[in-house]
Amino acid sequence: MSGMYRLVLIGMLGLLAAAVNGQGHDGPPPANVVIDAVTSQELVERRVVTGEIRSRLRSSIASQVEGLMIAMQVEEGDLVARGDVIARLDDVRARIAFNRAMADVDFASAVMMQREAELEVARRDLGRLEELARLGSSGVSQLDEAKTLVKAREALMAQAKAELVSAKGDLALREREVQDMTIRAPFAGRVESKESEVGQWVGQGDPIVMLVSMNELEVLVNVPESMYASVVSTGDDGGEIELVIPAISGMIPDGRVFGKIIAVLPQADSLSRLFAVRIGVEAKDENGKNTLRPGMSLSAWIPTGKPGRFITVSKDAIVRSATGEVVYYVDDGKSALAPITRLFAVGNRVAVRSPMLREGMSVVVDGNERLYPGRGLRIQEKPRDDIVGGGDQ
Repeated sequence: MSGMYRLVLIGMLGLLAAAVNGQGHDGPPPANVVIDAVTSQELVERRVVTGEIRSRLRSSIASQVEGLMIAMQVEEGDLVARGDVIARLDDVRARIAFNRAMADVDFASAVMMQREAELEVARRDLGRLEELARLGSSGVSQLDEAKTLVKAREALMAQAKAELVSAKGDLALREREVQDMTIRAPFAGRVESKESEVGQWVGQGDPIVMLVSMNELEVLVNVPESMYASVVSTGDDGGEIELVIPAISGMIPDGRVFGKIIAVLPQADSLSRLFAVRIGVEAKDENGKNTLRPGMSLSAWIPTGKPGRFITVSKDAIVRSATGEVVYYVDDGKSALAPITRLFAVGNRVAVRSPMLREGMSVVVDGNERLYPGRGLRIQEKPRDDIVGGGDQ
């Protein structure tokens, strides 16, 4: 009896496991999916060219004054904000000169006040003599001397005013020299290299650090002259360029981003006959941080200007597998696998090459992450909020 009980128990456990896994003798239930049609479109062919990310702002930060460096506030690779202190020079002599300039301003101001008082006295004396002359009680010579004295006082007043302006200008210059002893970042960026160190004498114009902006980035690619007109037209129309950046593939799916043409440089290289194209790009991860870095290599799909007919599928239909990219299509109510070669993107659709896809076929665009060939499908009219992953219900 114990052996019979053991068999019954094993059978019950098997039925229970099948029930828990939602499986029976008929296999798993159909997967809830959303489908989209394969289309054939007349498109402009695109060719891949290589390029790199570069910074629009890359500057050798130099000193505007000479002096002994007493502090270096950054290291290579540090991020700095605009206005952050990069280095400090010894400002003792500069402050002494500044204090002397302040004293010169005070002295010029005092002279100016004295000249004003002297001019006021001379004008008052002249006024009294003119009144006496009107009454006939003053001589001509006294009046002429008073007028001459006023003019002399006015000349001294003008001289004092000019000396005060000059002293204030020198003070402003000395104040700027003190400020320039502290070298600050003119823009936000990352320190690429240090050109000076503590204890080094820095001359006017000597480089301190090489600073590269991490926000003002762009793509630079070179295209053959046969594609020049098409690239210019794409830029004028505001069309997007698909970019594949391998370095960020772990942060952004497949490292694919889109950019817009900023400008096509008008002068081709005299040897290669290639035109440089600047493309604006911005790539951020799920936390909103910029994932791009200057120097990253990339591939850009550039329009050639040559029209052709291509099979296209929704970008959501493409699934990455161990053997490459594939799409699942509907075959008699079940899923079937079609390997593809991605050619280029056009908006939300992708031109592909596949020996199995034809215009009008239906491919899965939602619920395809956990499909496998032969899985039954339950077609949904539109995406459902309760579909997660493969859409198993």
